[in-house]
Amino acid sequence: MAKIADEVRRAAVSRLGELRADGVLTAGHVRTVAQSTGVSERTVWRWLSPQAARPVRQPRPHYILSESDREAFAFYRGNIAAVHRARHAVVAGDGTTAGAPVPGFLAEGWARSRPVTLRTLQRAFAEELTPAERAAWQSGESGRRAASVYLQRPDALRGRCWEMDHKQIPLLVLPPKGKATSPWMTTVVDDGTRALLGWAVALTPTSGTVFTAMRMAMLHEPDRSPFGAVPERVRIDRGLEFAADAVEAALGTLAVVMHRLLAFQPHRKGKVERLNLTIGQMLISQLVGFTGGPRDASGKLYGPVKDSVAAKRAAEGQAGGPMRIERFVDRFAAWARWYNTERPHRMLGGRTPLQAWTDDPAPLRRIPADELRHLMLADVERTIRKDGISFNSLSYLAPELQGRGGQVVQIRYMPHDDRQIEVYLAGKHLCTAYPAGQLTPEQTDAFRAHAAAEAKRLGQERRRASHRARRTLAPMTGDGAPAQESRLVDQKTGRGASRQALDAALRARSSTSLLGITPLTTTDKKES
Repeated sequence: MAKIADEVRRAAVSRLGELRADGVLTAGHVRTVAQSTGVSERTVWRWLSPQAARPVRQPRPHYILSESDREAFAFYRGNIAAVHRARHAVVAGDGTTAGAPVPGFLAEGWARSRPVTLRTLQRAFAEELTPAERAAWQSGESGRRAASVYLQRPDALRGRCWEMDHKQIPLLVLPPKGKATSPWMTTVVDDGTRALLGWAVALTPTSGTVFTAMRMAMLHEPDRSPFGAVPERVRIDRGLEFAADAVEAALGTLAVVMHRLLAFQPHRKGKVERLNLTIGQMLISQLVGFTGGPRDASGKLYGPVKDSVAAKRAAEGQAGGPMRIERFVDRFAAWARWYNTERPHRMLGGRTPLQAWTDDPAPLRRIPADELRHLMLADVERTIRKDGISFNSLSYLAPELQGRGGQVVQIRYMPHDDRQIEVYLAGKHLCTAYPAGQLTPEQTDAFRAHAAAEAKRLGQERRRASHRARRTLAPMTGDGAPAQESRLVDQKTGRGASRQALDAALRARSSTSLLGITPLTTTDKKES
């Protein structure tokens, strides 16, 4: 600011001097300059005095940091006082500071340096090092990032670009079975409108959680959400590396480009990172079981649920303990609707994400729900049992499962959604199965009707096969028997004999023919 003030003063004095030389300088000119430069009129008149025109003595040049000074700043982790003590010890010929010898590379660099004061060093470091450089050695990478400046991407059109993130929530919840734990959440944010398009919660990080969030973001359901479209590109970081290949394969089917960002660079997907911070501040921190709250002097969480193992177990059976994961999912769904439809966003000009989505006229690429359900679902193998397909402590049934007990099938499902599963056999969609205890009367009747029809069809097939076997059975009647007599056919009518006649003929002939003895014919008897 001092250099800028000198330049402003020099320009003002030069102009006023020109006006004085022309004989037109007035008090009004001085008053205008004084108001513009933020000084008094008396100060401006003093600038115009002959004494002010004398050359001003130039200040002593500032101390310039040497390479050894910078290396010492890094060695002593940004402690300028420690740098000054070590430098002073080397210049004084001692070579020892704070009871320890100064490193050799610093002593060699400072060997012929002149002494400087602590204040001089502090001023030099403040002027020559940026805040990011100082913070990098004082507090590490987090401090450097806090002082850094990043480029900002222009907002994309609605539905064209996603940002995805996957993180563990600092909240204790109760799973269906087991002790309290912190779940994982996957969120999908629209780059252009900041809308929370999709999300999913699970106890462990799986690709199914990611697919659920992506499916919600793509699916367009006017009665539930006005959002939903297939994007052109998706940004994910290394936190989703465990599902990157599966996600890339599913997105590639829809011609969506996936950008895998570098590790430890959250600013490259700043919109979803900021939304996660908002979720933690506005929702997670207000729930029972929040583990990121204030702590006492010993580091223990104040509560209402302490983060010790004993406290977690004790809270599981209390009314004020952690909520069940199903209840948390409902709470988050209500919060997501409020965020998308009611909360004004500063970066959107005070509009809500829904308003920004509606105001954007960009065309959207939709995909039917029946096509999408086969792409964005988690999959696992199961064996069909007598009670159906067992999954997540439920038995799923469908009419198409009749007669397939023991077969291994592949099922696809949505986490925390037990309403239905999709069943695949040999890569082809077999049916949609529903929980046995939640079947509607129509589904129950359809299942029983299909079972009866299947039993009737198999019975007919068995009878038809038996009938063909009896008609084509050729008993051993000897080599000389005519071909037309070796068949169990009624010679008079040319039709098949009755079942009783066929059975009697078989019994009569089998007693000897099975022993290799051929019955005597009438001609044989006469010859004998």
